[in-house]
Amino acid sequence: MKLILLLFLNTIFLLANTNYPELFSQLGTPLYEADKKFSALPKNQQYSFDVSKYHINQEQALSLYESGNKPGYFKALRSLSKDYHKIIAIIKREMTNAIKKNDYIYFISLSNAGIDSLYQQESFKSQSYAFYLQNRDKGESTYLEKRIQSEKGYQKLYGIDISSNSYSSTPTQSHHKRQKKVVLLSSPGCGYCIKAKAFMRSQNINFTEYNVRASAEGKSLFRKYKGTGVPLIIIGDEVIRGYSKSSILSAL
Repeated sequence: MKLILLLFLNTIFLLANTNYPELFSQLGTPLYEADKKFSALPKNQQYSFDVSKYHINQEQALSLYESGNKPGYFKALRSLSKDYHKIIAIIKREMTNAIKKNDYIYFISLSNAGIDSLYQQESFKSQSYAFYLQNRDKGESTYLEKRIQSEKGYQKLYGIDISSNSYSSTPTQSHHKRQKKVVLLSSPGCGYCIKAKAFMRSQNINFTEYNVRASAEGKSLFRKYKGTGVPLIIIGDEVIRGYSKSSILSAL
């Protein structure tokens, strides 16, 4: 939101200090770029009416600009900014609901629109990344792959090196030396925790499990590794947030 406001104020400053027609060719602000991003979103959803309205209002703003109506143009930009933030809020709510419902396909279709401002809030970003990493064997997102790789220290934060393609192979039998200590932090009713345990047992991986709700050790480790959800798997010095077969095998 701060970025949009700063760019908006900067636009007004430039308009006041340069020839008005010259700026239009440089007007690649988020407000105008957003229309292209919104058009890539799935149709007939909660935000669809507002997206259509946004497109119409943007066209009207451009018309006001071309007619030289500065006061009308600035007023239209302010209105467009409000519409933008409303749509962003709806999309974030839809993505959060998709995570809760484990609707990975819908989540990815929203993510792939490539709207960077969705990820300015750290808690939402972490939740989205974790959900993606838990499920990306169902389908990768080029946009999210690039975002996660651009994060400083992402491998330690998210427990996996996605810069290689090793995760895409399907392991049939593991030949790793299993000398590292493996700890699984879980909670009752966690489906991915059950899957993680079943997988590690199938691979003859010895591990120690702690309940983050009932175990003092589990709570302590969860705080130590800044856990945001379970399963959280610690293998040696590596931390795996969520369930990923390839991440577990590569960490051993």
